[in-house]
Amino acid sequence: MRPQPELSGEALDSDEMESRSLVFARLLSHIFNPVFVTITAYLLIGLHTLDEAGLAWVGGIIAFQTAPSVLYYLVRLRQGGFSDADVSVRHERNELYMFGTVSVLLTIGLLLALGAPRPFLALTVGMLGIGIVCGSINLIWKISMHGAAIGALATLALIYSNALGIAFWICAVAVAWARVRTRNHTPGQVIAGLAVAAIVVSVSFLALA
Repeated sequence: MRPQPELSGEALDSDEMESRSLVFARLLSHIFNPVFVTITAYLLIGLHTLDEAGLAWVGGIIAFQTAPSVLYYLVRLRQGGFSDADVSVRHERNELYMFGTVSVLLTIGLLLALGAPRPFLALTVGMLGIGIVCGSINLIWKISMHGAAIGALATLALIYSNALGIAFWICAVAVAWARVRTRNHTPGQVIAGLAVAAIVVSVSFLALA
C-alpha cells in the first residue's frame, strides 16, 4: 500500500485558509440573497419617509411582489425544476425571470392605481428594468442576480446618503468576490450585474422619483 504524502505545515495552513474563505463566501451569498437585498431596498425607502405609511407600503409590496416569487421558487425547487438551490444552470433561470417580471408588472399597476409615493414606484420600475435586461442577457449568458440585487441597493443607498451608499458599495464588492469564490459566476458576470443595476436604478430615479 503506497503511503500518503505528508503535507507541509504551509500547505495545511493554505488549505485551511482556502476552506475558511469558501465558508465565508457562502455565508455572504446567503446573507445578501437577492430576496433579502430587495426587501432591504424597499425598507430603506420606507424608513426614509419617517412615517408608518412608508412601512405599510413596504409590507404591501413584499406581500404582493416578493412573497409570490419566493413561493414559486420554493415550489419549483421542491418539484425538482431546478438542479440546485442556487439555480446554477442558466436556462433554468428563465422561468424565474418570467414569473418575476409578471409579478413586478402587476405591482407597478397596483402602485399606480393606489397613488403610491414616487420613490416606491421608481424602485419597482427599476426592478422591472433590471429583470428585463438581465432576463434577456440570461438567454445567452448567465449574469449575476446577486450582483444586480446588491448593485441596486447600493445605488439606491447612495441616492439617499453618501455614507450609506459607500458602505453598501463595499458590501457589493464583497458579494462580487463571494460569487466568484463559490464559482457561481465569473468576474465579468458579477460586474455586469452590478453595472446593469446601477444604470437602471439611476435612470429610473432620475425619471420618476
